[in-house]
Amino acid sequence: MVPEKHSFALRLSWQNMARRAVVWCGLWACASAWAWSQHALGTWQSLQGMPELQGVPPVKVESLASFLRTQGPALEAVLSQQEQLSRERLRNYPARPEVLAYRFDPSLDDAALRQRFLHALRVNPQIPLPLFLQLPPDQAEATRPVLPASAVSTLARDNGLEGTRFVRLSVGEWVPALDVIATAADEPDYGLDLGLWEDNGTEHGRRYGFGKQPFGNPALAFSSQAPFHMGFFHESPVVYAAAGFLRRTYPEYRVHLWQALARQAMKTGHDYWAWRFAGWALHYVQDLTQPYHARVLPGVSVVRMLGIQGLDLLGVSAPKNNAVTLVSNRHLALENFQRHAMLTPWQEGQLDHPMLKVYAADAQDAARLPWSEMSLRHHVAQEAASLADDIDALLAQSLPPQYVSDPNFDFGASSTPVNLFALVTQQSPVAAQALSQRLNRLFINFGTHSRAWVRQLYRP
Repeated sequence: MVPEKHSFALRLSWQNMARRAVVWCGLWACASAWAWSQHALGTWQSLQGMPELQGVPPVKVESLASFLRTQGPALEAVLSQQEQLSRERLRNYPARPEVLAYRFDPSLDDAALRQRFLHALRVNPQIPLPLFLQLPPDQAEATRPVLPASAVSTLARDNGLEGTRFVRLSVGEWVPALDVIATAADEPDYGLDLGLWEDNGTEHGRRYGFGKQPFGNPALAFSSQAPFHMGFFHESPVVYAAAGFLRRTYPEYRVHLWQALARQAMKTGHDYWAWRFAGWALHYVQDLTQPYHARVLPGVSVVRMLGIQGLDLLGVSAPKNNAVTLVSNRHLALENFQRHAMLTPWQEGQLDHPMLKVYAADAQDAARLPWSEMSLRHHVAQEAASLADDIDALLAQSLPPQYVSDPNFDFGASSTPVNLFALVTQQSPVAAQALSQRLNRLFINFGTHSRAWVRQLYRP
């Protein structure tokens, strides 16, 4: 029998090893803070055939300042109620400091009123939020002014926006509601959730009350959004026991907040902002259909994780470094394949291409339970988490080894552009088709959950 003091020491040693193991898994998130590319394209495909949207008329473009002034104190009540619900219903929710509570003051100028609103929402106050649309790849635009990516994003460089076209809208013009929600579904990746933690070195991060960044590198701006766009709700109890910080992920908070604003705008006749807020909420729903956003380290079991960490403690760090690199590479490879698989047929005018049509496949819609406040956690994230290991293995088997099986190659650091969809299609059309068919499950889920969330928007 192991003496009690030695048993305690062994347990403590095991807990420390487990904690360290999960910590380095959390650091992986700093290199993979983005999920799907082209949320707008996926949203167009997913929603354009919805009967519920067929009769929705065009919406009138309105400035944010106009929306805030027209709503006045009503927004105070909406945001106060939403804060109370978040405190009551969301696990590990960091309460908003009372000093940030929204207070409408008609004497403020438009810029000051806007800043007060953004601070109450606890988002990056530097986000541009112009009135704009993203154009589908097949659509020409000759009348509206073109906007550079820098006009919509705070990021100095974003590979996901390369080739994306934006145009400026004018107050008072009428635009399709579908175009507004599709455009907005991409917007949270433009810097909305950057720098919000107290250790990110930003003034707003020190004020917002979220605490220190739970995982990822707080010194890297793009990694700071990860805890808002990932949901680690279905890890092993061993992982949670070792690293409770993984519970500090907040996509539910964002979905509920944007949903409350969308409903308020919709019921008071501010349809442009209703659909824009709806698009923001939809982004987080769609992110949680990405397996690498629902599991800390797909393809690496807890036992293997602990074994790798044990070797690292002995000074053998290569297995740990290799595991992190490979999972990060596969995450980026999946995103790359998905992005180009969507863009290529759209750019070529093949709008009936199977890779596009799969987002609109609605055979599973009727079998889905109505959306509830727990759906993101118990349906969307759980579904993605359950597929994570299989998807990780599939990518390792199907894509060129350099990108998914070589730990000496860092996909995130590579400056050489690559189109994995075209590469695999050229090298082995049969393999590309097989991979696409297997990944269709993820894209079907993307569309199904997007439609489920939009349907509930009309419910009281």
